[in-house]
Amino acid sequence: MIRLLLVLVISMSALVGLAQDQISVMSYNVLNFPTGNIAGREDTLRQIINHVQPDILLIQELKNDSGLQLILNESFADLNGNYEASTFVPQQSNPSSGFKLQQAMIYNANLFGLANEGYLLTEVRDLNKFTLYYKDPDLANGADTIFFYVFVMHLKSSQGTDNAEARLSMVQTLSYHQQYLPDNANMIVAGDFNLYTSEEPAYQELLDSTNSIQLKDPIDSPGDWNSSSFQPKSILTQSTRSSSIFGDGAGGGVDDRFDFILLSQNMFEHWNTIVYEPDSYYAMGNTGDCYNQSITDCSGGEWSDEILSSLYNMSDHLPIVLKLNIGVGTVSINSVKTEPLNLQLSGRTLQTRWNQNEAVIILISDFLGRTIYQRQLIFTKGANQVQLPENVLSSGALIIRVQSNTEQHTLKFFGPEF
Repeated sequence: MIRLLLVLVISMSALVGLAQDQISVMSYNVLNFPTGNIAGREDTLRQIINHVQPDILLIQELKNDSGLQLILNESFADLNGNYEASTFVPQQSNPSSGFKLQQAMIYNANLFGLANEGYLLTEVRDLNKFTLYYKDPDLANGADTIFFYVFVMHLKSSQGTDNAEARLSMVQTLSYHQQYLPDNANMIVAGDFNLYTSEEPAYQELLDSTNSIQLKDPIDSPGDWNSSSFQPKSILTQSTRSSSIFGDGAGGGVDDRFDFILLSQNMFEHWNTIVYEPDSYYAMGNTGDCYNQSITDCSGGEWSDEILSSLYNMSDHLPIVLKLNIGVGTVSINSVKTEPLNLQLSGRTLQTRWNQNEAVIILISDFLGRTIYQRQLIFTKGANQVQLPENVLSSGALIIRVQSNTEQHTLKFFGPEF
């Protein structure tokens, strides 16, 4: 007999009885990888990866799938766990560009499943988007699923009005897309933003409180990051080199804050199920006393010479790292109430009520994030029914998602073997 898990609506978005993990998130511009002018950088990156042990690595300046596989198979080789990579898709935006760069993600598949992946088109390069869900140990026994939405960006580089306007246009694409995410969605927005000051329109747009989902800078350090008088200098991320090495990357020493990880406002609230660990955000290797110098000129601090050398040779950017606590939100059982299920399955018939006439997408995936079935169709306002193919529901535990530009509903399905 088919069993369905009743969706619970829990006050303040928290879950009862959820397992807890602390994870590390790392964002890194890996400098034209793997086609830069220093060979064997996957081994250099391995030293950095071994130190941080990230559960999620968000990558910028990736040139091809071979580079992604090198990072996955070589740079992560020493870590315990099962790591997987997103699908590499060559840059689709700005097809006339002769210098295409892409973003990607590597994640700990023991902790997360990849439910969805894709990209948003801009005039410069793609914004890559990934939907992850947390693999709670009790998932198969009825535990709820935490989803979060990850966006990795590499905004237009260089100073000047035209470049600043291009950066603004790119983040406006993200702001527009936010309206299609679930209310109160958990968001991570990371990458090389190439911003010079907090007054730049692109930064203001990212943190605009009127956006569908409000983002927050975890270290909240506004100012002219490019100025010699800015403090604290420990948050600066570029360049690791006082002058370019082997003709690749930028020089100038550490004097810019180009690299960021932003989080949705709800990830700073104690009640949420994904919460930022206070004071865990840092620019790896930067002790704050290395202004306009190579990162290797700042030895003697908390970072070993080996790590500083690896950072110097790997890229002209420093990685950004932070920690998140997953499964921390708790409420009393009295706070939990059931809501009439808006998405139901009777045999092979999917039933739902919709608020208006519009196009919808039905997406069915397994708990490893693999797509089993996808279909686009038109729903009318009111009751709707869709007959699913016979073989779809034979795939075991599934996540059934119906979404449009205005609403989204999710149902977990457990086949007879469960």
